[in-house]
Amino acid sequence: MNRPGPALLAPLLLVLLAAPASSAQRRGALPATRRVPDWRIVDPSGDDDEISPPLTFNQVAQTIRDSIGGPVLHRLRVTSGARQYAGDRTLLATISPNGDGIRDKASVRFRLDQAATVTMDIFGCSKSSTPVWSTTTDLEAGNNSIVWAPSAKTMPRTYLLRLTVSANEARHVYGNTDYRLAELSPAPVVRVQGVAAGFGQRSFSPRASARLRIATDAEKFTVQFFQAGPETQPTLGYEMEGVPVSEPRLFDWSAHRDAPGTIVLRLGDWPNGIYYAELKASDGRVGYAPFVMRPPVYGAHRVAYIVRTNTWEAYNHKDVDGDGWGDTWYANNYERLVDLARPYFRLGAPPSWRHYDVSPLHWIYQTGKKVDFLSDDDLETFRSARSLSRLYDLIVFPGYDEYVTDHVYDLIARYRNLGGNLIFLSATNFLWKIERHGNRITRIAEWRTLGRPESRLIGVQYRGNDEGEHRGPYDVTPSGRRSWVFAGVDLNLLPPWRWFGIEFDQTTSASPKGIQVLACVNPHMRDRGLRGQMTYYERGRAKVFAVGTLNFPESAYYPAYHRVLENVWARLVKP
Repeated sequence: MNRPGPALLAPLLLVLLAAPASSAQRRGALPATRRVPDWRIVDPSGDDDEISPPLTFNQVAQTIRDSIGGPVLHRLRVTSGARQYAGDRTLLATISPNGDGIRDKASVRFRLDQAATVTMDIFGCSKSSTPVWSTTTDLEAGNNSIVWAPSAKTMPRTYLLRLTVSANEARHVYGNTDYRLAELSPAPVVRVQGVAAGFGQRSFSPRASARLRIATDAEKFTVQFFQAGPETQPTLGYEMEGVPVSEPRLFDWSAHRDAPGTIVLRLGDWPNGIYYAELKASDGRVGYAPFVMRPPVYGAHRVAYIVRTNTWEAYNHKDVDGDGWGDTWYANNYERLVDLARPYFRLGAPPSWRHYDVSPLHWIYQTGKKVDFLSDDDLETFRSARSLSRLYDLIVFPGYDEYVTDHVYDLIARYRNLGGNLIFLSATNFLWKIERHGNRITRIAEWRTLGRPESRLIGVQYRGNDEGEHRGPYDVTPSGRRSWVFAGVDLNLLPPWRWFGIEFDQTTSASPKGIQVLACVNPHMRDRGLRGQMTYYERGRAKVFAVGTLNFPESAYYPAYHRVLENVWARLVKP
């Protein structure tokens, strides 16, 4: 193996350390990754959303030293045995540690010219990466291997195997947990396979035929459909819970154990709602494939409940190309597109499903609210705001619907102008403009940089994020104390629920005239000016309510905030 010399690496060093692009260039080119709390970053343009801290000289210089010095691993490769899975290559291997003797472990192989100490650290790469396993061994010169045999409980995903080779006080490192430096000295990647399944379509009509793409080496599995929301059991971890709407159906997968395959399933005549297919392998592995069942006729109920399917896929860290990082701009600034057809990460539940989707869904069913569930794709099909307003008196965005097209932004703004009511039960809505081409979306720019600040529509807009490091209760303002929103609420019962925060919305100069700030979350961050604002405004016949914090829906379990939600619903459900 020929090592790259310093002369070849010098231009790379200059590129990596170059001054960051202007905000306008950054918005139109490479999406950024949120790596430290936003309130710790200062951007002269005022656009402080999701900016990656620049690489330091020491970071880059050390990475270059580690990639050109020390002992070298010749013919570095990773394998899962004689029987490879489709798509595996020299530095990518697929394993399924279920004890069936097929691809149960990964073997990293190489040749050493000299005796050396080799450390292998295994990372699940994301914006912050911590090792999940590590081993150090002293090896003699010649052909060697290091084996990773994880337990059957290891979460399905790709893992980066960083190798540090040391001898005579010099070292060589293969792999880096910062994707911007990873290609200087590539490392092996191992995909731990579970039961990955995705429909490639996010909503269906009743009785439709649905194609389900499946990647697993399980010999057999069952498929059963569930409706999410009416269930009474709690959702734990990365699982999904629901009420069964079909019997389990057994599939023999023995002909597809080395490559993905597709099955066609007939959906039932089920009520409109959120559903998922649960796949249970004979070895105990499980996977989920969620979708929205469209209403047979739009407007059957006068309230539309928008399922944030664009945001689900934007935050989906599923790594299809096998480089160790999820195929999303939240994992890798170089990603410009998100593929909507990917199965979801880990077990297949949508990202943050338990934290941000289950609570409002349970509230809808437990209180008997009648709504039409619509995916972002379904909303996109409405040609005019007038037709939307004829069908719905209220549109509810229960989770953070960050990514919308020109058409949807125009549609909702005009719906509001026609007197339609809006409820936003989370922070960070309508933040990014996207373009869609087929089954892919591209993140273009923040709407506010295009002259259309989201606060003009919502009343508030995304201001910052502290990754949940500080949380607090809502403090009701004098305006809020006089408002119908808190009618019948004992305000002394609000402070004990003090877990609001993570991301924060605030009013701006573009907020509608007469907007009322009803309550604020100010979690010990007064000096940074970051707080979440609950707001309400009216424009003509339209009424718009926004909570201003990301995790508000979970408070629906708490009686005082349950009453707030009921007050808001009762007022805004009326045209």
